[in-house]
Amino acid sequence: MISTIATSCILAQTAIAIYTFNILRLKDSFEQLLNVILIIIFFHLGTKLFILIALRNSFLYGHNATGFGLSYGPLIYMTALVLLQRPPGIRSIFWHMLPFSLFTLLYFTGSAGYLFHILSADFITRYAQWYHWLVISSLSIYPALTLRLLYKRTSGQDQPPAIGTKLLGRIACIMLIGVILGLSITTIRIIRTGLYDFDLRLIPYICFTPLPFMILRYKIRTAEIPETGPVKTDTIPDISVLPKEKQYKKSALDDQMMHQYELSLRQFMEKSKIYLEAGVSLEALSEKSKIPKHHLTQLLNERFEKNFYTFINEYRINEAVEKLKNPYIEVSILSLAYDCGFNSKSSFNNYFKKVTNLTPSAYRKVQVSLLLEEGQLAS
Repeated sequence: MISTIATSCILAQTAIAIYTFNILRLKDSFEQLLNVILIIIFFHLGTKLFILIALRNSFLYGHNATGFGLSYGPLIYMTALVLLQRPPGIRSIFWHMLPFSLFTLLYFTGSAGYLFHILSADFITRYAQWYHWLVISSLSIYPALTLRLLYKRTSGQDQPPAIGTKLLGRIACIMLIGVILGLSITTIRIIRTGLYDFDLRLIPYICFTPLPFMILRYKIRTAEIPETGPVKTDTIPDISVLPKEKQYKKSALDDQMMHQYELSLRQFMEKSKIYLEAGVSLEALSEKSKIPKHHLTQLLNERFEKNFYTFINEYRINEAVEKLKNPYIEVSILSLAYDCGFNSKSSFNNYFKKVTNLTPSAYRKVQVSLLLEEGQLAS
């Protein structure tokens, strides 16, 4: 009874999250994958409740193992790859999701076989016990790989992790905690009773409870664009003037080489527009621009007089400004932030205002007003 109530509550929570998530619109592949995770949780729990309530078969509900548990690890890992601008190819997706597809088919086939008295209860139980360890491996290895990817991205950065990075990191940690708790409970039970009656639901159900809430909270937070406080509309400041950073410690890099690096970096930034990638890092910029990391850091601090994130965000804000200047192009502030490489609309809005003293919407209005005054735009 308690299991039924808990499953029903999580199912309802997931349904609300899916509905709200889609009402607020899916803006990119990252959010599409988060939505897929919610949908699979919904079908996972919905299938279990259908067997228990509609078919009234408590044995299949409690003992037969679904294949859904093999989907969460690969999905979290692939979502991290998308966030880091390294989306997996079709072949990679196929191999990652193949176990989920095969074991989901086996689940429905096995359930039908049991209901029609083709397969015995003993066969179902033994199959489920073997399947448990496969799920444990998946829910351990994939979250660990995800945390490794995210750690590589954030290590050495002087800016706090983006909200999407934090979300995936927390989800991966919850999955690992679920595995540890499930194994701990099982071990204690075996020691005390001598019985091996491992319940697969202990692991994913621990994970399911907070996931819909966390994903929905992320969506709501990224959908917010604060527009509070007075803005100055009399002047439009020079966006090239940004706070200076402390100079980098001198190295063996001479002025001639520094000048060559500067020209090379400027050309690379204009040509590649790497700043539009939400997951761009100092390491990635160094690798793609073919400038050693320590030289790149010195170049940014001495020649550009800014750190990596200020340097990248300046290009992003310039990109946004150019789009906002054109009154004939309809611009959605909600999507402009992501098009320019920011991980959240609120951070884009705050940084834009910090640089220009105006919100993106206010900046757009000022530009239109100036063009009307100059007679370049029909009223």
